[in-house]
Amino acid sequence: MRLAHISDLHILDLHGVSPKRFLSRRVLGGAHLLVRRAREHLPELLENLAEDLLKEEPDHIVITGDLSNLALESEFERVFQLIKLLGGYSKLSVVPGNHDYYTTQAADNRRFEKFFSPFMFRREFSDLDVDVYPYTKQVGELYLVGVNSATRTVPPLSYGTIGDRQLELIDKRLGAPERQGHLTCLFLHHALHTRDFVKEATSGLLNRDRLLDLIQRHRVDLVLYGHDHVGRTWKQANRGHSTLFVCCGSSTRLTDNPSTMARYRLITVDHGRIRRVDTKVFDAQTRRFVVE
Repeated sequence: MRLAHISDLHILDLHGVSPKRFLSRRVLGGAHLLVRRAREHLPELLENLAEDLLKEEPDHIVITGDLSNLALESEFERVFQLIKLLGGYSKLSVVPGNHDYYTTQAADNRRFEKFFSPFMFRREFSDLDVDVYPYTKQVGELYLVGVNSATRTVPPLSYGTIGDRQLELIDKRLGAPERQGHLTCLFLHHALHTRDFVKEATSGLLNRDRLLDLIQRHRVDLVLYGHDHVGRTWKQANRGHSTLFVCCGSSTRLTDNPSTMARYRLITVDHGRIRRVDTKVFDAQTRRFVVE
């Protein structure tokens, strides 16, 4: 089977949004968008991406956060209406990124979960739900574990953290009997590789070591994440077992830098093993995603 990994869509949509809603943290975010991000992360590229995914027909698609830019309803609605064309619960899995919790109100109202719960749960999502994350799915050979690393921050910080309760539940889910016989894929938003001092201090995963310890202890096979717009893959060995880590990069970024151009991953799994990881990168001339 083939698993597609996309991330960091950063879709901006201000349709019907009152200027009053920018009298908050969005003032900083909005200014940044006007300068750079609005020109780089284009909704049209998401349409190109969806078209390419429909042609590739992967068995499942994982989206590792930052679907929106400002956590606005209009942004979530635009993304939802497009990705639902790719399939439902059995076809897509999503987790939030820091931009999807961009304001305290969006996080407290669980705006992301209300829009995208059809891709996470078979049941209807409720405000009364607790222990929403991690959630798990069994899809073919895969045992999927969706983790939420997004949290409320103050500008210009974009760090993430995973609460004690969620870490406890991750430990439990990774030790569950239903995991046996499946290739385990854990996915979240924040980066798990080490970056420079400033990025680590302002936008890192604060308790990364605790999650990595669980990944090692339970011998997780595959970890997918985003946040860092430079894609990379790396491995971590542990007593004869190797975990493959895949950072997607942004799937909608239009840039002159080949290392940060819009991209997504296609991961081939067969008989409980990861056979290959292909990267498809957006070609600005042909307006298509091509194999790197």
